[in-house]
Amino acid sequence: MITTIAKDVLDKLNATPSRDFDDLVGIESHIARMKTLLCLDSQEVRLVGIWGPAGIGKTTIARALYSQFHENFKLSIFMENVSESYGGTNLDSYGLKLGLQQRFLSKLLDQHGLRISHLGAIKERLKNHKVLAILDDVDNIEQLQALAKETQWFGKKSRIIVTTRNKQLLISHNISHVYKVPFPSREEALAIFCQHAFRECSPSDDFKDISIEFATLAGHLPLVLRVLGSFMRGKSKDEWEVSLPTLKTRLNGEIEKLLKVGYEGLHKDDKALFLHIACLFNGHHETYVKQMVVANSDLDVSFGLKVLADRSLIQIYVDGRVVMHSLLRQLGTEVVREQSVNEPGKRQFLMSAREICGVLSNNTGTDCVLGLSVDMCDLNEEFYISENAFENMRNLLYIRIYRSNDPNTNKMKLQEEGLSYLPQLRLLQWEAYPHMFLPSHFRTECLVELNMSHSKLKTLWGDNAQPLRNLKIMNLSNSPNLESFPNLLEATKLERLDLSWCESLVELPSSIQNLHKLSLLEMSCCTSLEIIPTNINLATLSRLHFRNCPRLKTFPEISTNINYLKIRGTAITEVPPSVKSWRRIKEICMESAEVRILINLPYILDTLCLRGNTKLVAITNYLIRLRRLRMIDISFCVSLVYLPKLPYSVRYLTALNCESLRRLHGPFRNPSIRLKFTNCLKLDHNAQEMIHQSVFDVVILPGGQVPAYFTHRYNGNSGFYHFTFDGSVSFYSFKVCLVLAAGTRFESCQTSFYTSFRGNPIKKYYTYILNQPQLKVDHICMFECVLPPDYDGPPYLGTRPSTTKLFKFDFNCNYGCKVLECGLLFLEARKSLIAAKRAESSSTCPRPAKRSKAQV
Repeated sequence: MITTIAKDVLDKLNATPSRDFDDLVGIESHIARMKTLLCLDSQEVRLVGIWGPAGIGKTTIARALYSQFHENFKLSIFMENVSESYGGTNLDSYGLKLGLQQRFLSKLLDQHGLRISHLGAIKERLKNHKVLAILDDVDNIEQLQALAKETQWFGKKSRIIVTTRNKQLLISHNISHVYKVPFPSREEALAIFCQHAFRECSPSDDFKDISIEFATLAGHLPLVLRVLGSFMRGKSKDEWEVSLPTLKTRLNGEIEKLLKVGYEGLHKDDKALFLHIACLFNGHHETYVKQMVVANSDLDVSFGLKVLADRSLIQIYVDGRVVMHSLLRQLGTEVVREQSVNEPGKRQFLMSAREICGVLSNNTGTDCVLGLSVDMCDLNEEFYISENAFENMRNLLYIRIYRSNDPNTNKMKLQEEGLSYLPQLRLLQWEAYPHMFLPSHFRTECLVELNMSHSKLKTLWGDNAQPLRNLKIMNLSNSPNLESFPNLLEATKLERLDLSWCESLVELPSSIQNLHKLSLLEMSCCTSLEIIPTNINLATLSRLHFRNCPRLKTFPEISTNINYLKIRGTAITEVPPSVKSWRRIKEICMESAEVRILINLPYILDTLCLRGNTKLVAITNYLIRLRRLRMIDISFCVSLVYLPKLPYSVRYLTALNCESLRRLHGPFRNPSIRLKFTNCLKLDHNAQEMIHQSVFDVVILPGGQVPAYFTHRYNGNSGFYHFTFDGSVSFYSFKVCLVLAAGTRFESCQTSFYTSFRGNPIKKYYTYILNQPQLKVDHICMFECVLPPDYDGPPYLGTRPSTTKLFKFDFNCNYGCKVLECGLLFLEARKSLIAAKRAESSSTCPRPAKRSKAQV
C-alpha cells in the first residue's frame, strides 16, 4: 500500500506544470495571443503559423506552448529544425518527403527505426488521434506538404504549429491563423537585456542610459539581447563605454555580426570549444563533449561549457544535451571559413562536401585540420580519396563520414592503407567503410569512439590486443561480414558496444570480461551467434539485448546488475536459478523464445514479456511472490492452460490469442488492473465468473451479452438517454459494458459522457487504447468511468431532493468495430452496489460467445 501511495503521489508531482518559461519577459502575452489562434476548445483540426525573423523568439514561444499544452493531447511532438533534415542530398522530392515523414512518425510514436513505404503513412496512423505537432524552422513548402498536407491527416482537435521566417510559405499552404511575433517593446527589450547583464529586470541608475543604448544596438532582437547582455555581465562601466563605440562600428546593420561579439569576448580556449560544438558536437551530451575535446584537463572543458552557457552561446538541457542556436552555429562556420578563405586545407574544420573532396583529392590538407564531417548523400557521384590524402594532417582528431539517407550508399572510396597517418585520431565514424580490414598500421591509442556501422569489415585487426585505453564507444552494427571480434583486453573504459545485425558473428570473445565499465551490450539480430562466455559478471552492465538471435541457446549470465534483458527470438529453453538473486532487474523480454516451463524469476521484476512462447506450458506458482511485478504479457502462448495467482501489484495483464488457456487463479485484486483476454476461447465458466467478480479498470474477454447485473441495457453503439432521480439516489461513477461484434479489430474506444446538473452542462471523455487483434467471436469490454469532480454542488450527484439530471452516453470504436449491445451500471460506492448486484446474479454468467462457422 505504501508503494502504491508513493507512486500515486509521484505521478501527481510529475504532472506539475512546467515553470521553465515563467521568467521569460513577455511570454504571457505571446501565450495569450496564441491561445486565441489555437482555439483549443474547437473540434476542428487547426494549423497555426508563428512568423518572424531569425532570433525573434519563435522557437521559444513554440516550446512554451508545447510545455503548457502537450499533456492535453494523446500524441505530441516538438520537431526541431525541420529545414535541416530536408534537402542537402541528391534524393528526389518524393524521397525527401518520405524521409521527413519517417523521422516525424518515428519520434511521435516513439518507434526507433520505423520504416514507411508511402506518403499516406501519417494519415493512416494519425487520422483518429488528437495530436499536437510543433514543426520548427520550416523553410520549404515541400516540408509542409510532407508533414501536414491536409487537416484530414489528423484526428479531431489536433493542433499543428509551424514556425518559419517565410510568411509566403504559410500563405501558400493556406494557413490563415498566423501569429507575427512582434519585437519586444523598449521596456521589454531592456528587461531582457538586463536579465542577462545584471540578473535583474532593470538596471541601476548608473547603468540606465548605457543599457538603453545597448538594447537599441541589439535591434531589440531577443536572441541578440541575451548574447550581448551575457557578454557585458560583470564588466565595469568604463569597459561598457569603451565597448559601445566599437560595437556600433562593427554592426553595419547586420544582426549576425553582432553575434560575433560574444565569441570575440571569449578566452582562446573557450573560443576553441565554441568552434568544436558549432562544427561537430552540437546536440551531443556534455559528457561526450568533454571526452572528445582535447584540453589541458577535463576541468577546462567543464569550465568552458559553463562559460558558454552563462553567455547564452549554448544551452545545456536537463538531460545533458549541449545545444547551440542555429545562428551561432552559422557564426562558428563563418569564423572557421575566415581562417583561410581560399585554402580550405588550412582551416580547423572541414564541413562542405565540395571542399572536403577538393582537399582529399589534391592532398592539400595541412596540420591545421582538426576535423572533417561530410554527409555522403551530398555527393553526386563516387569519390576516390588519394592514397596519401591524410598524410599531412598529423593533427587530425575527428573523422565523421556518414549518410543521412539511404544506408546502402557508399560514395567515398579509400585505399586500404589510407588511414595509416593518424596518430591522434579520437573519433572515427565511417559508415559503409569499403574495406574488409582496418590498415595494419592504424593507430588506436587515442580513439574515444569507433563507429564503422554498415561496413564491409570481416575483422578490425588481428588477434593481438590493440591499445584501446581511451575507447568509450564502439559501434560495428549492420556489418554482415564481420566474422571475428577484436581482442578488447585493453579496452577497459569501453561503455557502449553495439554489434547488432552482425549476421556472421558466431562467438562473443572472452576478452569482454575486462570491460568493467560497459553499460550497454547490443547484440540483436546476430543470427549466427551461438557462444557467450560464462562465469563473467560485469559490474556496470545494465542493458543486455540479444533479440532475434535464433541460435543462442544459453541464458546470458554475464551480469547480476542488469536492468533490462531482452532475449526475444532466441532458442533459450530455460532460465537458471541464479536469476532469482538479481537485485536491479526491471524488465525481462523473452518474446518468441523456446521456454517450456518458466520456474525462475527475479523477485524485484517489474515487467515480464513471454509473448509468443508457443512451447510454454506452465508458469511457476511463486509468481505471487513477485511483489513489484506490474506488467505481464503472455499473448500467443498457445500451449498455456493455467495462469497462476498474480500479485496485487500487477497493473496490466495481456493474454491475446491464448488458444489453450482455460483456468485462472484469482480473483484479481488490484482495482486498477487492465485485463485483456481477447480470443481466449477456452476460458471455462469459473474463469469467466472470476473475471466478472474482480474489481478492474478495464477488461475484454469473449462473451455474447451484457451481464445480468447491469441495470440499463441498450442496443447499438450510441444513444441519448434521460434519467430522473429523486434525492435518495447517488453515485460517483458508472460502469460500461460493450458487446463487440466478431470479425473486426477493436483498436480503441472513446466514451463521451454528458450531463446537465442544475442547468450547467458538463462533458467528459474516457478513452481506452486497447490495440486488440481481430475478434474471432463476439467479445465484451467493460470499464469504469469516474465522474469529474467539478460539479456545482455536493460531491455526489443526487444528494439534493427533486433534482433532475440529464445524461447522454456515446460509445465510439475505431476501425469500424461494431457494438451490438451496451450496458450501464451506476455505482453508489466503490464496492457496495456492484457487490450486491453480482450477489443477486451470481448464478447468471454471461453466455459464451457463439463460434463462427469457420471455427466450427
